[in-house]
Amino acid sequence: MNRVGAAVLAALCVLTGCSAGGGEEPPAERGSAALGARLDTMDQVIGWVEDKAGECARVVREKPADLRAFVGSDIAALYEPYVREWATCAVSPEYPKVGLLLFGDDRQLEFQRSWQRAMAEGKIGDGPTFAFGNGFAVSAGFLGVSTLDLYYFRCDYRDDRVPQVPADVDGCVYADPEHGHH
Repeated sequence: MNRVGAAVLAALCVLTGCSAGGGEEPPAERGSAALGARLDTMDQVIGWVEDKAGECARVVREKPADLRAFVGSDIAALYEPYVREWATCAVSPEYPKVGLLLFGDDRQLEFQRSWQRAMAEGKIGDGPTFAFGNGFAVSAGFLGVSTLDLYYFRCDYRDDRVPQVPADVDGCVYADPEHGHH
Protein backbone atom coordinates (compact mmCIF):
# COMPACT_ATOMS: atom_id res chain seq x y z
CA MET A 1 0.00 0.00 0.00
CA ASN A 2 1.39 3.42 -0.85
CA ARG A 3 1.71 6.27 1.63
CA VAL A 4 -1.39 8.08 0.42
CA GLY A 5 -3.50 4.93 0.75
CA ALA A 6 -2.15 4.27 4.24
CA ALA A 7 -2.86 7.86 5.28
CA VAL A 8 -6.43 7.65 3.96
CA LEU A 9 -6.98 4.34 5.77
CA ALA A 10 -5.57 5.77 9.01
CA ALA A 11 -7.78 8.86 8.73
CA LEU A 12 -10.83 6.69 8.06
CA CYS A 13 -10.08 4.61 11.16
CA VAL A 14 -9.76 7.74 13.29
CA LEU A 15 -13.07 9.09 11.99
CA THR A 16 -14.98 5.83 12.43
CA GLY A 17 -13.40 4.78 15.72
CA CYS A 18 -11.91 1.54 14.50
CA SER A 19 -9.00 -0.08 16.30
CA ALA A 20 -6.82 -3.13 16.02
CA GLY A 21 -9.10 -4.93 18.49
CA GLY A 22 -12.26 -4.61 16.39
CA GLY A 23 -13.55 -1.23 17.59
CA GLU A 24 -16.22 -2.23 20.08
CA GLU A 25 -15.58 -2.81 23.75
CA PRO A 26 -16.87 -6.15 25.00
CA PRO A 27 -20.00 -5.96 27.14
CA ALA A 28 -19.42 -5.80 30.88
CA GLU A 29 -19.74 -9.13 32.67
CA ARG A 30 -20.28 -7.78 36.18
CA GLY A 31 -21.65 -4.80 38.03
CA SER A 32 -24.27 -2.28 37.07
CA ALA A 33 -22.65 -1.85 33.66
CA ALA A 34 -23.62 -5.45 32.84
CA LEU A 35 -27.32 -4.60 33.29
CA GLY A 36 -27.59 -2.71 30.01
CA ALA A 37 -27.20 0.82 28.76
CA ARG A 38 -26.69 3.39 31.50
CA LEU A 39 -29.55 5.84 31.96
CA ASP A 40 -28.27 9.21 33.16
CA THR A 41 -31.39 11.40 33.22
CA MET A 42 -34.87 11.01 34.62
CA ASP A 43 -36.27 11.66 31.14
CA GLN A 44 -34.32 8.62 29.91
CA VAL A 45 -35.68 6.47 32.76
CA ILE A 46 -39.27 7.60 32.12
CA GLY A 47 -38.94 6.97 28.37
CA TRP A 48 -37.32 3.60 28.94
CA VAL A 49 -40.08 2.44 31.33
CA GLU A 50 -42.71 3.66 28.87
CA ASP A 51 -41.05 1.74 26.02
CA LYS A 52 -40.70 -1.49 28.02
CA ALA A 53 -44.03 -1.43 29.91
CA GLY A 54 -46.16 0.34 27.31
CA GLU A 55 -47.02 3.20 29.65
CA CYS A 56 -45.54 5.57 32.21
CA ALA A 57 -48.36 8.08 32.62
CA ARG A 58 -49.08 10.87 35.09
CA VAL A 59 -45.39 11.46 35.77
CA VAL A 60 -44.70 13.42 38.95
CA ARG A 61 -41.20 14.70 39.63
CA GLU A 62 -41.10 14.15 43.37
CA LYS A 63 -39.38 16.17 46.10
CA PRO A 64 -36.49 14.45 47.89
CA ALA A 65 -38.32 14.64 51.24
CA ASP A 66 -41.30 12.73 49.82
CA LEU A 67 -39.23 9.57 49.38
CA ARG A 68 -39.68 8.83 53.11
CA ALA A 69 -43.46 8.85 52.77
CA PHE A 70 -43.24 6.62 49.69
CA VAL A 71 -40.96 3.84 51.02
CA GLY A 72 -40.83 4.45 54.78
CA SER A 73 -38.21 6.20 56.89
CA ASP A 74 -35.85 3.27 57.45
CA ILE A 75 -35.65 2.28 53.79
CA ALA A 76 -35.53 5.89 52.58
CA ALA A 77 -32.49 6.50 54.78
CA LEU A 78 -30.65 3.79 52.84
CA TYR A 79 -31.54 5.32 49.45
CA GLU A 80 -31.53 9.09 50.03
CA PRO A 81 -27.77 9.76 50.00
CA TYR A 82 -27.41 8.08 46.62
CA VAL A 83 -30.49 9.18 44.69
CA ARG A 84 -29.98 12.23 42.49
CA GLU A 85 -33.63 12.50 41.46
CA TRP A 86 -36.83 10.52 41.74
CA ALA A 87 -40.25 10.49 40.12
CA THR A 88 -43.41 8.40 40.01
CA CYS A 89 -45.63 7.29 37.16
CA ALA A 90 -48.58 4.99 36.53
CA VAL A 91 -47.67 1.90 34.53
CA SER A 92 -50.97 -0.01 34.68
CA PRO A 93 -54.00 -0.50 36.95
CA GLU A 94 -51.90 -3.06 38.88
CA TYR A 95 -49.08 -0.52 39.23
CA PRO A 96 -50.76 2.90 39.62
CA LYS A 97 -47.74 4.55 41.30
CA VAL A 98 -44.27 3.24 40.50
CA GLY A 99 -41.22 4.96 41.95
CA LEU A 100 -38.34 5.69 39.60
CA LEU A 101 -34.97 6.39 41.23
CA LEU A 102 -32.02 7.87 39.38
CA PHE A 103 -28.58 7.35 40.87
CA GLY A 104 -25.92 9.91 40.05
CA ASP A 105 -22.31 9.26 39.06
CA ASP A 106 -20.91 6.40 41.18
CA ARG A 107 -23.81 6.54 43.61
CA GLN A 108 -25.21 3.17 42.58
CA LEU A 109 -21.91 1.58 43.62
CA GLU A 110 -22.00 3.50 46.91
CA PHE A 111 -25.60 2.39 47.42
CA GLN A 112 -24.51 -1.26 47.00
CA ARG A 113 -21.76 -0.82 49.60
CA SER A 114 -24.14 0.89 52.01
CA TRP A 115 -26.80 -1.80 51.66
CA GLN A 116 -24.25 -4.58 52.15
CA ARG A 117 -22.92 -2.82 55.27
CA ALA A 118 -26.46 -2.38 56.68
CA MET A 119 -27.09 -6.10 56.20
CA ALA A 120 -23.78 -7.03 57.87
CA GLU A 121 -24.65 -4.78 60.83
CA GLY A 122 -28.09 -6.38 61.16
CA LYS A 123 -29.98 -3.16 60.34
CA ILE A 124 -31.84 -4.93 57.53
CA GLY A 125 -32.29 -8.60 56.79
CA ASP A 126 -32.71 -8.82 53.03
CA GLY A 127 -32.12 -7.12 49.72
CA PRO A 128 -34.20 -4.18 48.52
CA THR A 129 -37.57 -4.80 46.89
CA PHE A 130 -36.68 -2.40 44.09
CA ALA A 131 -35.52 -3.74 40.72
CA PHE A 132 -32.30 -2.32 39.29
CA GLY A 133 -30.93 -1.28 35.94
CA ASN A 134 -27.72 0.55 35.10
CA GLY A 135 -28.00 3.91 36.87
CA PHE A 136 -31.57 3.57 38.12
CA ALA A 137 -34.08 1.52 40.11
CA VAL A 138 -37.84 0.91 39.95
CA SER A 139 -39.91 0.50 43.13
CA ALA A 140 -42.22 -2.25 41.91
CA GLY A 141 -39.67 -5.04 42.02
CA PHE A 142 -41.87 -7.73 40.49
CA LEU A 143 -42.84 -5.41 37.64
CA GLY A 144 -39.15 -4.65 37.23
CA VAL A 145 -37.98 -8.24 36.91
CA SER A 146 -41.02 -9.71 35.15
CA THR A 147 -41.82 -6.98 32.62
CA LEU A 148 -38.91 -4.54 32.50
CA ASP A 149 -36.11 -7.15 32.46
CA LEU A 150 -34.40 -5.67 35.53
CA TYR A 151 -32.73 -7.37 38.49
CA TYR A 152 -33.02 -7.58 42.26
CA PHE A 153 -29.90 -6.64 44.25
CA ARG A 154 -28.94 -9.37 46.73
CA CYS A 155 -26.01 -9.99 49.08
CA ASP A 156 -25.01 -13.42 50.39
CA TYR A 157 -27.44 -14.90 47.87
CA ARG A 158 -27.23 -18.59 47.09
CA ASP A 159 -29.58 -19.96 44.46
CA ASP A 160 -27.83 -21.45 41.45
CA ARG A 161 -31.15 -21.85 39.61
CA VAL A 162 -31.61 -18.07 39.40
CA PRO A 163 -29.83 -16.09 36.66
CA GLN A 164 -27.30 -13.77 38.31
CA VAL A 165 -24.82 -11.06 37.42
CA PRO A 166 -22.05 -10.34 39.93
CA ALA A 167 -22.64 -6.87 41.43
CA ASP A 168 -19.96 -4.21 41.74
CA VAL A 169 -19.53 -5.18 45.41
CA ASP A 170 -17.99 -8.56 46.23
CA GLY A 171 -20.45 -10.93 47.88
CA CYS A 172 -23.47 -9.38 46.16
CA VAL A 173 -25.27 -10.12 42.90
CA TYR A 174 -28.00 -8.84 40.66
CA ALA A 175 -30.54 -11.68 40.46
CA ASP A 176 -33.57 -12.27 38.28
CA PRO A 177 -35.71 -15.17 39.51
CA GLU A 178 -38.35 -14.55 36.83
CA HIS A 179 -36.47 -15.53 33.69
CA GLY A 180 -33.09 -15.86 32.04
CA HIS A 181 -30.98 -13.03 30.69
CA HIS A 182 -28.10 -12.81 28.26
